[in-house]
Amino acid sequence: MTQQENQIPRWIREIERLSTFKSQLYIHGNIKDTMLYPVGEDRKMWTLGPIREALFELYKNQIGKYDLIAAYNTIDGMVFAGNTGKPDEKKPEDLFTEVLNSAAKTQPQTKLLGNAPQAVQPQDPIDQAINQMRLCLSNRNKSVLFIIENGSQLLTSPINMPQNERSNFLRLLKASAESQQVASVDGNDRKVTQNMLLILCDKLTDLPTWLYLGNPYSGSVEIETPYNYERQKFFSLFFSNDKVMNERFDQKELVDLSDGMTIRDLCGIRMMARKNDSKFTKAKSLIDCFKYGITDSEWDNLDWNRMDKAEEILSQRVIGQPAAVNAVADVLRRARLGLSGAQHSSNTKPRGILFFAGPTGVGKTELAKAISELVFRTEDACIRFDMSEYSQSQSDQRLLGAPPGYVGYEEGGQLTNRVKKNPFSVLLFDEIEKAHPTILDKFLQILEDGRMTDGRGDTVYFSESIIIFTSNVGIYQLDQNTGRPLVNPLTGQPKLQIDPNIDTDYESVKDKMLDGVSNYFKHVLGRPELLNRIGQNIVVFDFVRLPMLRKILENKTLKSISSQIKDKWKIDVQFSPEVIDNVMEIVGTDISAGGRGMGNLAEKLILNPLARILFELIGKNIELTGKSMKISRLIPPATQEINRYELEWELI
Repeated sequence: MTQQENQIPRWIREIERLSTFKSQLYIHGNIKDTMLYPVGEDRKMWTLGPIREALFELYKNQIGKYDLIAAYNTIDGMVFAGNTGKPDEKKPEDLFTEVLNSAAKTQPQTKLLGNAPQAVQPQDPIDQAINQMRLCLSNRNKSVLFIIENGSQLLTSPINMPQNERSNFLRLLKASAESQQVASVDGNDRKVTQNMLLILCDKLTDLPTWLYLGNPYSGSVEIETPYNYERQKFFSLFFSNDKVMNERFDQKELVDLSDGMTIRDLCGIRMMARKNDSKFTKAKSLIDCFKYGITDSEWDNLDWNRMDKAEEILSQRVIGQPAAVNAVADVLRRARLGLSGAQHSSNTKPRGILFFAGPTGVGKTELAKAISELVFRTEDACIRFDMSEYSQSQSDQRLLGAPPGYVGYEEGGQLTNRVKKNPFSVLLFDEIEKAHPTILDKFLQILEDGRMTDGRGDTVYFSESIIIFTSNVGIYQLDQNTGRPLVNPLTGQPKLQIDPNIDTDYESVKDKMLDGVSNYFKHVLGRPELLNRIGQNIVVFDFVRLPMLRKILENKTLKSISSQIKDKWKIDVQFSPEVIDNVMEIVGTDISAGGRGMGNLAEKLILNPLARILFELIGKNIELTGKSMKISRLIPPATQEINRYELEWELI
């Protein structure tokens, strides 16, 4: 294949190939886009236009040089391609009438229709147009090509079609076999041209399957969003001739960053660059403004010194997880430098992809919130999705939006709406293993290309987001059939694969956790490709050991209780070391509940009795503002029936 041929869009090359031996083509996909296509026999010139004009040019000057080319839709009726400019050439409308009359004489309608029932509404313009096209396709004197536009809108449903629609598509089916070849002489060469019918539709499945399945006369061509070489062609044609834009923007970077965009999008980028010729200095700032409507990236404005202290800042909120914090800090620095996906030569991947694996209550969700506060200065940028709410196969419609025609279509999806509103976000998918497996498939494109098309057909970009999955699948032994934890019949508790009393070091926990996660994706879910997208970004959290639990109790839990009471009631609550010792004695050696378990225990042992004390004092109108309350120790329940802890306290 020559270099020039390699630049021709794939869909054009596919149409050329199929036109040599098929009589009916179904063209679907990105058909509403503006097309970039060559003109003239030598194909040295290129232009932009709708698909109808692209096909007119293709069949008039490049494939077969058809005598008559026309397109039909229910709004404009029959639209003809213009003359080639040859002397004594008939007007297309006159030629159409001539071919139609000639075909009707040589092959009467009764022969074509046989004893089949007539159309329900013979005067219907669609019926009339299809009958006329069918007649013309059967002629042997003039090569003809017809294009039926908006094929998806010509029927109510491909499954339950009313009789008049079914009859029309049956005529099209018969026309595929009845279309004739036309022989002609060009100088000393004799050529044969196949009469053709092209049907344009949004999706191939919009048409009845019996129209094309098993039909040897038909073929299909999908028009996809422009490939790299097509975008390169666009920018070389429409940016290179502008000296200012050519000097300011790197074409290769423009091509990489516009992956997945339509030609119409590229035209919009070109217009934006021209109108704001002094605003954008780099390709990324131009593309980001087009995608998100922003001129300043929050990543580019991120304080360099703040990122330099990422480990220190994150460790203030997530205690006892140095390995996880270090791994996250590396990912964030890579994201700040704009190097996410650099190992795969990708500029469109999300800024960061993380998979937090570990026991419950060890700080996975807390670390996600800490990342949001570190990078975007607010926890509100952390958007959490509880994946247990998406356990049904149709739940993907809640995330991405219902397809056209379904209830809630106009509302969009919960995920896509939030990302469109704020692309600079931390997207937290909590307990990902509880989501339906089909929903996990939706993440493949997001993780690979950094984009997703929602139910309304809008492209949503994730390339400025951090995506975090959390899971504890490696902790428990799983049933290979159901993917659910195996249960010990004696205790009724899930069987542990990682036991904190046995696996006392982090490396042991990490190795077993990674094996568990890998086994889950490969053998339980059967989605190794999703694991491959995550790559080496699985961050394993250790159990929160006893020294760290004590630190969490002292530095986070008790401080949080004191802080909230002071903010609300203006009283300073202080806890003695003995209180901490009392709580840790009750905890014993059980660390399986983690930091969240410590918070729950502190609620029972400290917060509840403290609330009773404050309620009594406030009820007696005792002035508390500016005073201090010292909690010296815990008092165990007096009896088993009254399972209430009390506090020994003093108001100063």
